[in-house]
Amino acid sequence: MRVLSITNQKGGCGKTTTAINLSACLADRGMRVLIVDMDPQAHATLGLSASGRGPIGGVTHEVLLSPADLSPRAVRVRNNLDLIPAGDELLFLDSQLSSAPDGEERLRECLARTSGGYAFVVIDWPPSLGTLTLAALRASDSILIPVEIGFFSLNGVGNFLRAIQRHRPDWLSEKKIRAVATLYDRQTSFAREVHEEIRAFFGEALYSTVIHRNVRLKEATSFGMPIVDYDRKARGADDYTALAAEIIRDLVPEAASRTLAERIYGDEEPRRGLARTRPV
Repeated sequence: MRVLSITNQKGGCGKTTTAINLSACLADRGMRVLIVDMDPQAHATLGLSASGRGPIGGVTHEVLLSPADLSPRAVRVRNNLDLIPAGDELLFLDSQLSSAPDGEERLRECLARTSGGYAFVVIDWPPSLGTLTLAALRASDSILIPVEIGFFSLNGVGNFLRAIQRHRPDWLSEKKIRAVATLYDRQTSFAREVHEEIRAFFGEALYSTVIHRNVRLKEATSFGMPIVDYDRKARGADDYTALAAEIIRDLVPEAASRTLAERIYGDEEPRRGLARTRPV
């Protein structure tokens, strides 16, 4: 079970959009996926609300108060994709966990007890550096940073990684860190320039897939479903399908058999191994 956190403390970078749509595309590839919504705003929960099961209530705070197997509490939102939903109760949980001696270990304990045969757990982090964020970091094997094509994007990412290094340097060094460029508008020279800066910063830790600015992604979220269910022909569906293929090859190399690689890449030989991001 790979535990992949989607994080960026800068708002509007496509963090939750990436968590929802990447998870759905991994599920389409035959991977059983569990999304854990750790954001008090519960945007991942709202973005997957069209499950046909009625309103989704918060569960994350309950399991963090009393660590247990997550699978019995998971909500099935589509084939191969389950959700541990969040609610506004998480707003008050951060202070409770910060005073608990094992507060930062709670999510890790939950995942250690979780059954259900999940290939991936995808965590949508909260937009703040508190105990909930540190709990998500502790539980993660890998971190994926959506980096918006914008003026303040790299500054925010650098500040975030430096803050994590100050607070929990040993934890960060254990994680595989990757990045993906989001909200890309290929028609502007500015976007191309910023993308080159992002590539220079992250090096081979930047996935080659680029998530283009696509109005259908926003529409899909407003209807409470992933883009592959809302409009499989949309550019956003192609982008997140390609990102899922890269992540499977990177994080689950044993799953990238020759048959699977041919199905994903066609005649193109996939690149081997992405290095860690350089120290910050």
